[in-house]
Amino acid sequence: MTTSSTTHPDFETRVDLRRPERLIASVPYLLGFTPADSLVLLVHASDGPESHIVSHVMRVDIPDAAAVPELAPTLDPALTGAAAVTVVLVGGDPPDDGPAHRDVMAALSAVMTDLGVPINHALWTPEIRIGARWRCYADESYADESCAGELPDPAASTTAAVTTHAGQVTYASRDAMAHTLDPESDEALARRAALLELAACRDEAEPADVDDEIARAYAIVRDALERFRTGADAGTRPALADQEIVDLARALAHHEVRDAAFSVCWPPRSEVAVAAEHLWTALVRGVPPPERAEPASLLAYTAYLRGDGPLAGMAVANALEACPGHTLAKLFDQALVHAVPPEKLAGLARDRRGALSAVAGRADDAGARARGPGAGGGGTVSGAARNGGPERSGPG
Repeated sequence: MTTSSTTHPDFETRVDLRRPERLIASVPYLLGFTPADSLVLLVHASDGPESHIVSHVMRVDIPDAAAVPELAPTLDPALTGAAAVTVVLVGGDPPDDGPAHRDVMAALSAVMTDLGVPINHALWTPEIRIGARWRCYADESYADESCAGELPDPAASTTAAVTTHAGQVTYASRDAMAHTLDPESDEALARRAALLELAACRDEAEPADVDDEIARAYAIVRDALERFRTGADAGTRPALADQEIVDLARALAHHEVRDAAFSVCWPPRSEVAVAAEHLWTALVRGVPPPERAEPASLLAYTAYLRGDGPLAGMAVANALEACPGHTLAKLFDQALVHAVPPEKLAGLARDRRGALSAVAGRADDAGARARGPGAGGGGTVSGAARNGGPERSGPG
């Protein structure tokens, strides 16, 4: 089940989706990708003055009608306090003019009745594109032409304009979004895994001072973020060498360093948050497991804060695949399941604001004293597996 929040803290434009064709055309921009063969629920805010507002959107592959009751345990926590839902079924070819998947819709109606959440409206379209036909589901008649029509151009919708202006990318499909996290080549991952093992062996032979090591780890992450921020200003993304990726993976294996990195993820879509998301994505693709779980968790958090539930869910799955039982990834997974508003998790970032730069500054001072006047910078991180980070096979 994919959940995407529409309560973006930086979205101030209200979009009127009361017309069915506008609502259907907006679904790709609410989800972040164009759904196919999908059951989509637009969840209305709890009773009160905001009950007409869509708080979050949920998507699942269209199940068989007999399997619809199995959705109840997943839907229940995410619909807690909801005033109503609007249902959009995408896909199928009905034998007549009526909507497809009527048996699925009937089964879903029964589930929603049991959960105590009314269905505000139920709509169907074979696909979301300009000119595609759409129809309403209705108990009394499926031939009501007053609730049918053709879709407008989704790319020309107000929702498309608002989300694009906010910097949100809408993918052609869920698979296209997932491909952005595809790992690099097996050869590249094998090289980095070997470097990680070599570094761990060196740690055993030459233990580092814990405080100095953690300060250097902070500095490594801070400097990489600055490179990605500067690259974004120039319209480019830095390429990371094997050793840089290994150093960053080991730095983030110190959980105090990883947690301090929450601070750069807020506010969403800020210059530094965009740079951070690009860095986390590069590391998710470039770091071998189990270390991959740390940047994947940071990517999940960054995406979650800007309301991109689908990408956050993919990042969580990536983290748990790399390191089953990873504590932070499991926390974010539960936040997705319960559709926790992004603002409720923002405290993780706000409470750590400035921590990354402050501690990294101590490493700069120590390095300057050690090098003396005019000496160059540089250095790699060591000791991450022992000094706060997981061993290469453990959860974090």
